[in-house]
Amino acid sequence: MAYCPKCGVEVDNDVKNCPLCGFPIPDIGEAGSGERRYPLAVNTYPEDHRERKNKIFYSLEILCLAMLCVGLVLELVFGNFSRGIRIFLAADVALACYLLFAFGYLRPWLNFIGFYLTTLGLGYFIYRSGVNPVDWFTCYLLPIATLAYLDLNLFLFIYRKNRRKNQFIFVPVTILGFTILLTLGIDATVSYNLLGHISLRWSLIVLVSCMAIIVVLMGLYYGAPEKTKAYLKKKLHV
Repeated sequence: MAYCPKCGVEVDNDVKNCPLCGFPIPDIGEAGSGERRYPLAVNTYPEDHRERKNKIFYSLEILCLAMLCVGLVLELVFGNFSRGIRIFLAADVALACYLLFAFGYLRPWLNFIGFYLTTLGLGYFIYRSGVNPVDWFTCYLLPIATLAYLDLNLFLFIYRKNRRKNQFIFVPVTILGFTILLTLGIDATVSYNLLGHISLRWSLIVLVSCMAIIVVLMGLYYGAPEKTKAYLKKKLHV
């Protein structure tokens, strides 16, 4: 009995195409004893996944291009590039860049830098497009975006170092650490610009809550008896 090289379903010897997926069944003819009569199964998932990803990406990029054309037509109709149309066009271009980075066509570090620079570029363009009584770009967006970028790189560095360890413990701990640093930075930035000095308030609640969870998780991993660890691994499938 033959098997489809693509999906692995069992087929009759005389069929030309798989009845399930339609993949052509190769004609291997007669084979002597001891020889392999049928080819090995072919894993086509990477190619299929890449093809679907490309279709989705190109469709979304075409949609962004259509939105850009709509914005340009609106400009031709109304003229003088109103502030709203300028922001719309800038956001559309930024969205096209975000899609490129999100789909991972570049190296990971280039994708992160692209996200960071695109965010700063869009924010600066919006800031320069109107009259702003507060320099929110320099006071808020620039430090918070930079903090998030550095925090995310630190998170990925720690994750790569510990990815071979228990994922149930170290992934949540790393995410909680990322959350602590980000909330502390946001709270410090906002309080400094509003009050003239750093005054941590709501971020301390986040800090205490996350640290309590981290202590519990690390205690379960390092301090729990072997019997308890085995029970948790069995129940949580880790």
